[in-house]
Amino acid sequence: MQAEIIIIGAGMAGLMAGRVFTAAGKNVLILDKGRRIGGRMSSRRDAGLLFNHGAQFVTAHSPIFKDMCTEAAAKGIVGLWPATGRDMAFSGQPSMRDIASFIGADLNVQQEIEIEQIVRLEKGGFALHAKPSSENEPAPYHCQHLLVTAPAPQTAQLLQSLSPPLSKIAAAVHYAPSWTVMAELQEIPDKLAPILIDKGIIGWASCEASRPGASPSGALTIQASAAYSEEFLEAPAEKVTADLLADFAHQQHITAPNWGYQRGHRWRYAKVIKPAGADAPFMESQTASLLATAGDWHPVAASPTRPASGARAEEAVLSGHRAAREMLQKMPA
Repeated sequence: MQAEIIIIGAGMAGLMAGRVFTAAGKNVLILDKGRRIGGRMSSRRDAGLLFNHGAQFVTAHSPIFKDMCTEAAAKGIVGLWPATGRDMAFSGQPSMRDIASFIGADLNVQQEIEIEQIVRLEKGGFALHAKPSSENEPAPYHCQHLLVTAPAPQTAQLLQSLSPPLSKIAAAVHYAPSWTVMAELQEIPDKLAPILIDKGIIGWASCEASRPGASPSGALTIQASAAYSEEFLEAPAEKVTADLLADFAHQQHITAPNWGYQRGHRWRYAKVIKPAGADAPFMESQTASLLATAGDWHPVAASPTRPASGARAEEAVLSGHRAAREMLQKMPA
C-alpha cells in the first residue's frame, strides 16, 4: 500500500490532520491499531446501554474548533452539556465517538494495523512495517511524508532510531493513568446528582442519561482519581469496580444500590500531566521527506488566555491541524 502521506493514529490529532490534508487534495492514509477511530474519544455499547468511558466532553475556545462544533451541533451530532459546569462544554449526542466520526468523515482509515518499525528510504520517503496479524508477513506501507500521532510513549519507541531528537521529546512526556468503571444502576434515586467531580476516590462520574440527546437509563461512567488509579494501576478490575461503585453509592447517599451490568477499563495513558514544551520541535525534513509528530502530548493552546496543558481534546485537534498545515507549506509544489 502506498500513499503520499501516511498518518499513524486515528485519534483527534490524526483525524484533524487527515481532514486538512484531504481538503488540500493530498493522497493520505491513516493507520490505526484500534478497532474504531477516536482514540480516547471512546464509547461502548453493551447490554443495551451506552457508556462514554473515555473523554467525557470537549471544550471549544479556538475559532477552528468552535466552527467544527457549531457545524456538528447544527447536524445534531453534539450538544452543549451545562451539567459539566464548564464554559462551552460539548458532549456527543449522546456518543462521544460521534465527534471523532464527524471529524474523520470520508477519510481513508485502516484499523487494526499496528506499525512496529519505520525505515527511512535512501531516495526519500518511508517504509512502515506492520505487526503480523497472521502467519504471513504483511507487505510494508510506503509514503513520501509521515505524521505520527500515537501516544507519546509509542511515538518515542517508533522514532527511537528514525529521529532521536523527536523521540527524546516524546519520551519526556508524562501521563496519568485512569481506571474507569461502567455500570448500570437498576433503581435510580430521585435526587441522583448527574455529575460528581473530585469526590472521594472518584475523579469524575456521570449519569449517561444527563447528556444531550441521551435516552433514559441507569448507565453510569465512573472514573477514578489520578491518585487512586496510580496506586491501583495493576489491581484486578474486579477490585477497582467494587471500590468505585461503593464510593459512588456513598457519595450519592444510596444505602442499598441495585447494580446490574459492571465492567472496568484501564487507561494507561489517560491524561497528559507533563506535555512537550510549546517551543519543542515537532517536524524535521530529510531527503525531500517530512517527518512530523502531533497529539495531545504536543498540544497547541486554544486561546492566549488558556495555556496548553495536553488535558483537552481541543488541543489535540489543534496540534494535528498545526502539523498538517506546516507540512503542507514545506511540501514541494
